[in-house]
Amino acid sequence: MCDRWQWQLSGYDGRVHAFEKADGLASFLEAVCGHSVPVDKAQPGHEGTRCVACLLIVGNHLTEYHRSGVAS
Repeated sequence: MCDRWQWQLSGYDGRVHAFEKADGLASFLEAVCGHSVPVDKAQPGHEGTRCVACLLIVGNHLTEYHRSGVAS
């Protein structure tokens, strides 16, 4: 799905990563690139330098999502 991830700024590396939407019980978040950060060190938002690996992984997912005809 296109709303599978939430972009958040990591307080560890200062980059914006794509994290799976959390259930509210997790103490750590793991980005699609494998980067992990405690929940209290992540800030929702789009401001900042994006993680290139996250961009490529999410972009590939979106390409497959639209190619499969699910979004049509």
